[in-house]
Amino acid sequence: RCRLFFGSGPLPPLAPPVRCELVLSEIMRHPMCEWFIQPVDVEGLGLTDYRSVVDRSMDLTTVQRQLKADRYTTVESFAADVKLTFDNCIKYNGANSMFGVVAALVSQAFERKCTTYISLGAQHPPRTGQPVPDREGWPSFSQKKKFYDACTKLSLVDLNHIVKLVHKSCSGALQHNGDKEVELDVDNLDMETFKKVFNYAKQQIQKLEPAS
Repeated sequence: RCRLFFGSGPLPPLAPPVRCELVLSEIMRHPMCEWFIQPVDVEGLGLTDYRSVVDRSMDLTTVQRQLKADRYTTVESFAADVKLTFDNCIKYNGANSMFGVVAALVSQAFERKCTTYISLGAQHPPRTGQPVPDREGWPSFSQKKKFYDACTKLSLVDLNHIVKLVHKSCSGALQHNGDKEVELDVDNLDMETFKKVFNYAKQQIQKLEPAS
């Protein structure tokens, strides 16, 4: 699994709500997140005791809708609702159940992403509002942002192929976290490799677009 991020340099100059949107969009693409996207179908699943166990139901689509409507006044309130989605699952199904274990894993992934996109921005005020300095001969911040946006539309197979391309020509931009997770630091991609993976991403997106 590939996690794409702007690595050791300053974080993108994004306001907290936009950072929250980035975190939420990434976590909703998590391969184990499918159970948490939509509200629990209490009636359809016959969960007659659900409402007596769960005080306030929550799901990621509801969080997304409330985030877009500016219902969250703080980052903490946004994070609390995301966490509530997973906590409810653990509370109802049990921590040792299949659902509970998956909920805990996705919740941990969410916390890591919060640290990357939200918490670090708050802990380092001098970075706020300052874009990553463009370096001659390297991808610009604007180009990296477009690449990031393109990657949000790709499948897991496509992302894995991008990792393979980077590994061949710019392996220093990859960091392996265990056997199943790879971090791709876009700031460390040289221009030749960047063009290669960006062109691949655009080609894959074009294949998904309906023919006119």
